[in-house]
Amino acid sequence: MYTFSIFSLLSVALALLSAAQAPSSFKKAAIPIAARSPYLLTFLPTNASLPNGWSWETGYSSQIQSWAGLIRVDGETYAWAGPYHMSGLSAVHAPAPVGSGYSLTPTSSTLLYNAGPVKVTVTFLSPIEPRDWTRQSIPASYVAIEVQATDGASHAIQVYSDISAEWVSGDREQNVTWFTKLDSSGEIYYHGISILPDEQAPYQEINAQSAWGTIYYCTQSSGTSLRTGSDQDTRGQFVRNGTLDNSGDTQFRTITDAWPVFAFAQDLGSITSTSAPIVWAVANIRDSGAHGAVTYSDLSGQTQNRSLFYRQKYSDDSELLRDFLADYSAAFARSQELDTNITKAANETGGSDYAEILSLSTRQAYSGIEITIGQDASGNPNASDVMVFYKDTGIQDTGDGNAQVNPVDGLLSVFPTFLYLDAPLCQALLEPLLRFQNSSLYTKSYAAQNMGRKYPVAVANTQEHTEGIETSSGMIIMAYWHAKHTHEFSTIEAYYTLLQRWADYLAANTLDATGQTSADNVTRDGQANLALKGIIAVQAMSGIGVLLNDTAVEHSYASQAKALYAQWLPRAFSPDSGHMRLTYDSPESFSLGYNMFWDLALGSGLLNTSVIDGQVDYIANRILPYGVPTDSDSTSMISANWNMLAAAMATRDDATRQQIISVTNKLAYQAADPYQEQFPLIYMAQNGTIVTGRLSPRQGAAYALLFMSPSSSFGGRPASGNQRKSGASTIGGATVGAVVGASLIVGTILFWWRRRRSSVSRGIPAHPHDLSLSDAVLRSGSSGARAELNVTPFTVFRSEGIGAPQRTDRESETGAKRAYRLRRMPSRESLGRDDTQPSPALGMTPSQDESGVLHEISNLWREIFALRRDDAISAPPEYDG
Repeated sequence: MYTFSIFSLLSVALALLSAAQAPSSFKKAAIPIAARSPYLLTFLPTNASLPNGWSWETGYSSQIQSWAGLIRVDGETYAWAGPYHMSGLSAVHAPAPVGSGYSLTPTSSTLLYNAGPVKVTVTFLSPIEPRDWTRQSIPASYVAIEVQATDGASHAIQVYSDISAEWVSGDREQNVTWFTKLDSSGEIYYHGISILPDEQAPYQEINAQSAWGTIYYCTQSSGTSLRTGSDQDTRGQFVRNGTLDNSGDTQFRTITDAWPVFAFAQDLGSITSTSAPIVWAVANIRDSGAHGAVTYSDLSGQTQNRSLFYRQKYSDDSELLRDFLADYSAAFARSQELDTNITKAANETGGSDYAEILSLSTRQAYSGIEITIGQDASGNPNASDVMVFYKDTGIQDTGDGNAQVNPVDGLLSVFPTFLYLDAPLCQALLEPLLRFQNSSLYTKSYAAQNMGRKYPVAVANTQEHTEGIETSSGMIIMAYWHAKHTHEFSTIEAYYTLLQRWADYLAANTLDATGQTSADNVTRDGQANLALKGIIAVQAMSGIGVLLNDTAVEHSYASQAKALYAQWLPRAFSPDSGHMRLTYDSPESFSLGYNMFWDLALGSGLLNTSVIDGQVDYIANRILPYGVPTDSDSTSMISANWNMLAAAMATRDDATRQQIISVTNKLAYQAADPYQEQFPLIYMAQNGTIVTGRLSPRQGAAYALLFMSPSSSFGGRPASGNQRKSGASTIGGATVGAVVGASLIVGTILFWWRRRRSSVSRGIPAHPHDLSLSDAVLRSGSSGARAELNVTPFTVFRSEGIGAPQRTDRESETGAKRAYRLRRMPSRESLGRDDTQPSPALGMTPSQDESGVLHEISNLWREIFALRRDDAISAPPEYDG
């Protein structure tokens, strides 16, 4: 007999609290329920014509992937997942939604019902596991149910869940086979469903579903009955009896032939509440046997099948499933903590509307990536060879295997999410692109556009394209932002020469580019926003020189960036209205100018306050019902990711920032017609109709605002510690020096106090990065020399890893020159952090009073950078002593 538990009470309380924060006047168009990989991406559409509001679950292609849930209460059956009239079962009732009927967090979707005299809480959990790549790489998701009597009495409760063969293939006439097993420990039952072996097509997809591998559905064995068979017979048996007969259907057939389903049922007895959740898990395993999850071909044409990261621990699928199920309670607790930290930071940065946006965008971002490992010489998983591959879901993606692999513009858009939550992922995302372009076989002066257009087939290529400025600047910006944010320099060290080659290309081509295409698919000469991105990247190359103590590189690229910007500004901005033009030669045109964000995020200091304020003021007057158009060529369409960057730019205009957030939230949570997709990327400005970008991971750009909150303002000023500042950056003049010095003292004290308080209150360590993860991307094997692979050029580079002392040529610096530098630069200790600590960290949001002070300090530094750019401040004398 089950009894009431504290765990159950807390879970219900948390769910109800979340529900109170969710929109209550309508249901959003679609709810994410399983979002763990490009091929485990399922959502629940709204259907207003149904009493409980839900239709069958669907995948990216909008084909049904049914996930049925039933509960019997004192002999009466209700549907907690799927439409209540499923399979013609007239005896099934629709439960009554509680409030809006759902709540969302960054990691979960919770449905709240009253099923007669009991309250039912259904949690679809897709955990996000920062710095734990074994767990994060498992393509599996949970559903859990909890029950609480509303009348205080005991009730006879049985619960049921099944998935259909529709999860296995996008071709509904595909022949499928299945099996059911009890694992060797006797702890779990699991169904395995797959396409017939000789009909599987490795590394191909049909209607956005993988055409190889196995779908598993599993649960704890204790108190469980099971069945495989047709949907009507199996569900009907539970409705009639409250249990299943443990029989197996051996008539393997097509998906639509009597619709085979794979079911479990649990009899909870007569209870007032569940003592713990009843949990099921679904997994899509594609790297069993001889096949991998992703295939990668280098420039020499050699191909490697790559497994997901968890394979370095799990070779047996049943062990993987058992551990994943057993981890639910801990995964739920970790997810709650992460949700709390993200939501707190979001609320304090952009309010509840912004927090709700992150509740959707986070899972969309993570469902776009797969963390892979290679093989050693013996064919065993090699955890020291890590690459992360990104599927550009929703963009030029028909669902038939034509999605781009690691497109640079897609990575740049999603980058803020991973840099904020799990920065080592950023290295591993860049590694595949950087690695093959560092080969002598890659001779282009600009960066590659992608790694092919057939995910999950990643192919190094030397194809000509017209996005040289877009891709080269994007790669430099990402490499520098990651290094500056984390103080982990192994990537920029390993690919230093390659990054300089791209910076040289940009310096020569960005200002007066002809025939270049932007990330918005615009090909026009003299695009102001695109040119600015290139200029910022040239300045970022100077910043990379700073990080690596290369004075010549620092000064060379800073000088070039300054000269380019001086020419760009009068051509790019209309003097009358103070806004950015789409192209130099069209003064009446406009651009959203979202690439300004990268100047702020990198702290490059090219743009002064008046330029940014002028652009933000202009944007404020162009906000339409669902956002701000990207440019004057397409005034009817909105890009959600670029609107989020624009909101992040509005650091001095709270009203404009909040208005952009509000209209984006309205789109994300719109109650559209049935089966409208979840949070699209590009849509019509006036009515929100989808143009493209269904379920796009590019919505990860929404995290950009967290880097522009007052708590991150120090990220935009000259660096301390082993980040070097040249003499030309030193502040001269007694008045300016006194003001800045006083501001820095106040700001440093507040920053140190806030970080200390935040770390203590969160109960988490101040160093969020795991050495082993970053190290695996760019290091040799444990023996110090990596085993040879039959693939080239797969050599990895040694990194001392995050948190290790960084190499610097300053260690021998002595005398007055060093003393002067030490006096003028805040120490790591004075900032209350060491070189490994990124800013911001989760939960790092200051109070209102702190925000004001730090905001003004940030603005002051922006003005100082402007003075530097105009040579208004001279450097102090240099001493040889």
